[in-house]
Amino acid sequence: MFDAKAFEYTAAMEPRRQQMNAVADFVNTKADEVFSNAQFADTASGQAGQSATEAAQSAAEASDSAQEAELDRIAVADMRDESVSLANSAASSATTAANKAGEAQAFRDQAAQISGLDQVEQAVDAALPTAPALIDGLRRSVEAASGGRMTVFYTSGGRPSYFVRQPAFLCEDIAPGGELGSGLHEAFKFGAETDPEIWVGAYPGVVMGGEAVSQPGLAPGYSINYDQARAACQAAGAGFDLMTIWDWAAVSLWCMARGFEPRGNTNHGRHHDNRWETAARQDGGIPGDTGGIGNILGGSGPAEWRHDGTMSGISDLVGNVWEWLSGMKMVDARVFLSPDNAIPSESGYSDTLFDLPSNRTWSTVDNTGADDALKRALIVPKGVDDPQGYLYTNLTGERLPFRGGARGSGAFAGLGALYLGLARTYSSNSFGFRPRFRNP
Repeated sequence: MFDAKAFEYTAAMEPRRQQMNAVADFVNTKADEVFSNAQFADTASGQAGQSATEAAQSAAEASDSAQEAELDRIAVADMRDESVSLANSAASSATTAANKAGEAQAFRDQAAQISGLDQVEQAVDAALPTAPALIDGLRRSVEAASGGRMTVFYTSGGRPSYFVRQPAFLCEDIAPGGELGSGLHEAFKFGAETDPEIWVGAYPGVVMGGEAVSQPGLAPGYSINYDQARAACQAAGAGFDLMTIWDWAAVSLWCMARGFEPRGNTNHGRHHDNRWETAARQDGGIPGDTGGIGNILGGSGPAEWRHDGTMSGISDLVGNVWEWLSGMKMVDARVFLSPDNAIPSESGYSDTLFDLPSNRTWSTVDNTGADDALKRALIVPKGVDDPQGYLYTNLTGERLPFRGGARGSGAFAGLGALYLGLARTYSSNSFGFRPRFRNP
């Protein structure tokens, strides 16, 4: 049976139902948005938490950096304070050095007044380069003590190096019998220029900081080949070089003309004949003991071991260590020689057309066919008042010269001793060198 009232009720309620459904849909939509926002908020909260953690880590790192910066600041401050302290110490040392230099100058002035060295020192002042004020006192005292015969030149690195003056001479004055010819000796000729003296190292050479120096009380430099020795001498600065064959000859001829040939360390710290003549061995050993290295400390021997017989002379030319020289070489027995003391490159050496013989006592070498230059260079004897020594040769290949002898050479050592048996690359503890100086 159709229920009209129920139908009418239902029809009347339909709009209300639809309205309620719309409200429900709206609520559901809003609920979904709220849920979505909640998810977003949750995600944002997680990100915020991570960012907060990272921020905390960054803050911690910043704190560490700040601590490190503070430590660095403290360290810099400490270094600054230390630098200030060192600077103050250096200033104090400089003041002390200046005071000592002043004292040395006063001593020099007193010595000049007492011994009448004013003119000598004026001449030396004109000839020598000016040394820095704080170290000039050393040079002055050395000149005053030696009467101007010895002085000090300073290397590029500021190291003092001691040299002895050999004055120029004419060959006819050294050998009045005419054995050397006439005219100025080649040691004092430098190309078109001439010098009134040469300066020879007072002591065997030693390498310090790459520079060759000549200083007393040091073990001679050894185990150094020819090119290394010359490079070390030239590294000392303008005017410094390796001693030459002409330097050696000039000193030796001057000694022999005065009737005095120096002795030296020819028997492991003593002279082989005059055995009471001893010196301080570099190894601290007993003179005459063949064990160890019997080279002596430069200048520690008696006056008889110096070229002029005084303590201001050139020491240890005879014995101790053989000494490399520039200015000549031998190739397959033929002698090639620099024309003077300028010492050009080896390609500029002159062919003397003279061949040296095999081993023998040097003074017995036959000088037939040798010109005067070979005699003036002391490569062959002049035949009168020749110095002692032995000639050692290897007549094949290139051979560069050593002179003087070594600690165990005995009677074979001497100003005439000449060793031409080794290549330029050779080195040992029996072979050294000596610097020379020329005012640039």
